[in-house]
Amino acid sequence: MLQLSPPRLAIPASSPSPSGASTPTGRPSMWTASAQRKMARLYVYTTLPLEVIVKLVHYRFPHSAPGLDSANKKLSSLLDKEPRWLHPRNESDMGRRLTQLSNSQPRLASAEEIASCSPLAAADDGISLSPPGPFCVKSETPTSPMARGVSPSDSVPSLLGSPLPFSTSPLSSTENLPSLFSGAASHDERPEDAGAFSSFLRRTTCLSASTEGTTESFRQILRGYSDPYVRTVKRLVKRFTAPMTARSSPSPLLEGSVSRLPSSSPGDQDGPSTFGDEPRLLPGDFLSLDLLVGGGVCCALPEAHRRRRCICFDQFDDDSSPWINTGGLTSAGQRLMAMRPTRADFDEVDSFGNTVLHFLAARGLMELLPQVLQAGFCDAILNDRNTAGQTFLHVAKRSEVRDVNRFHNLLYLAFCRGFDVGAVDVYGRSISHVLRVAGVSSEAILRICPHVQARRFNSRDAFGAKPVQEHVALEHRPESMDVDPSPDPLRPATTCTSRSIDGTITREARLLEVVRLAREDPLLEDEDGRNGLHCLASATLSADSVADKYGLDPGPADEAAGGRRKAERQLDSGSAALKFRLSLATGLVEAGVEANHYDGRGETPLMAFAAELPEEGDHRTGPEILALLIRHGADVRARNRSGETALHVAVRRGRKLAMRTLVEHGASVHARDADGRSVLDVADAQMLAGDPRQYARYEACRAWLSSSRGLAVQRPTAFDEWRR
Repeated sequence: MLQLSPPRLAIPASSPSPSGASTPTGRPSMWTASAQRKMARLYVYTTLPLEVIVKLVHYRFPHSAPGLDSANKKLSSLLDKEPRWLHPRNESDMGRRLTQLSNSQPRLASAEEIASCSPLAAADDGISLSPPGPFCVKSETPTSPMARGVSPSDSVPSLLGSPLPFSTSPLSSTENLPSLFSGAASHDERPEDAGAFSSFLRRTTCLSASTEGTTESFRQILRGYSDPYVRTVKRLVKRFTAPMTARSSPSPLLEGSVSRLPSSSPGDQDGPSTFGDEPRLLPGDFLSLDLLVGGGVCCALPEAHRRRRCICFDQFDDDSSPWINTGGLTSAGQRLMAMRPTRADFDEVDSFGNTVLHFLAARGLMELLPQVLQAGFCDAILNDRNTAGQTFLHVAKRSEVRDVNRFHNLLYLAFCRGFDVGAVDVYGRSISHVLRVAGVSSEAILRICPHVQARRFNSRDAFGAKPVQEHVALEHRPESMDVDPSPDPLRPATTCTSRSIDGTITREARLLEVVRLAREDPLLEDEDGRNGLHCLASATLSADSVADKYGLDPGPADEAAGGRRKAERQLDSGSAALKFRLSLATGLVEAGVEANHYDGRGETPLMAFAAELPEEGDHRTGPEILALLIRHGADVRARNRSGETALHVAVRRGRKLAMRTLVEHGASVHARDADGRSVLDVADAQMLAGDPRQYARYEACRAWLSSSRGLAVQRPTAFDEWRR
């Protein structure tokens, strides 16, 4: 039996929910994959009670429908413990979720393909049968075991032959997008009279063809609900199905939602593209908005531009800045360029948190800044930062930063007046990082910023760079943390399997060793640049979870316990392991381990915990760990080199509790990654997998984020992303 001393935290491998043909007893399963997905979808998007949801999911064969106890157990297996917080509070909340769902181009296009492509679904809805098009693909299995092969109501998107149409004019938000598909509402549709569901019904008009018989079945089950409510539920059940194509699908439709191969971020192949060492677009860049818009060259990554999620397609409020707009400098901006600012100018702040000091630095008026600092009018705003954490020196023109002597004098003057030279932006970059990006030599950086000789100031940013690489002291690590132990020559030769198990245990033990030593040396890193908190997030704390994670044999059942070992397994998702992890995390942050430290992949501890904390068991302690980190300074706005926040990471990994905790602590639901993807886009991309449990978690993340509590939108603009 596998024995391990202290326990670890990675995501315990989850076995997929039974999706299909039969139960272990040989009887047809009452919960097919399609039925599970429909139940999850109805639960997170409608106000319907669970017993009504079960009737709708199994409306064709009500006598074979499972009972409420079975439904509750299945719901818990899909959405984990206590899923009630994921359920819409009222019809207004429900309507907001559905509006954002209909604003998702991949989901709406998928639904339209199902309506037009599947001959069986078409027959059910009274559409004249014709052979499916060449790009139509297989439908999901029916929800009832008795109906298998009769009339599936879910299917996957087709492999469209052309990209989605886009408006040629700038788009400020998804809500302003025209309906993706043409089609007039039938006489009895009247989406304008549908209240909270009017937007959803209007944008999904192309999906509405149905027979009176099918609609009547839904009306019988939903007796007492309004006609718009019934039509909304019917479309949600029969059209907004789970995509089941592989992630490598060549579909142009899905290409926009499939994430790029990452070079960083927890989740490996699921991450977006990465920036270089100069991310765009940040609030400081808006101080040159006229040059960006009029320059004719997009500053975003190609994928973001292809998806039209860049400044080229955004609309900006001309009142967002007192000094500049898309047409050029305002009268106030022109005056500042010509003469020194007045006292009143220091009270001005733009919509992104930039002050007049930011404006002067960004527009290259470096010769004016020493005079302004010496006048003393700006002391109160000297350390003000915009919404990306940039000080005024962060946004200085790079050409001006390369004038080492002048920049040195300016920084010294600012420092004497109380400027924080260690302030970092959301990518972990201080002024010394800005100097490095500008091409200033290490020797000059040391002369300008002598404080970087201290280990704590020569920190790594999201791009893996330290201001002065040559002067980094060798980090203190026990020898056993750098290399695997040398083999014992007296030990008998081992098989490949046993060597693999030994390597597994060694890796886990090394993580725990870093956690232990970090309490004595808070700056300690492992060979991947991870500090004690990173290692704690990745460590597996229980022997049973190690066995699950690496596919090891946990050993035979305990006969004395009556063979009930499986029911009594101690997993990392259990209360004991999570509380132990919380106590270890508390010890680390109290010892001074940095909660915003970037590892070699450009991830912070908050991102690591958001990705790794299990949610299958104890649903309270995991959020407590995240809250602990945030109380000790972890920045929910911090980004990795792909532009992802911890919220992006949580959604990409389907971590519902982490998602909610981060939003409740101020994480922006409008943040976009390097590919321009919103958090709702990320959830859509992940739902290409067909496993019902994974689908349910991503659908739950999407639904809650777009609720009246989450307030996310499908297509946030740069203004949405960075405004105060």
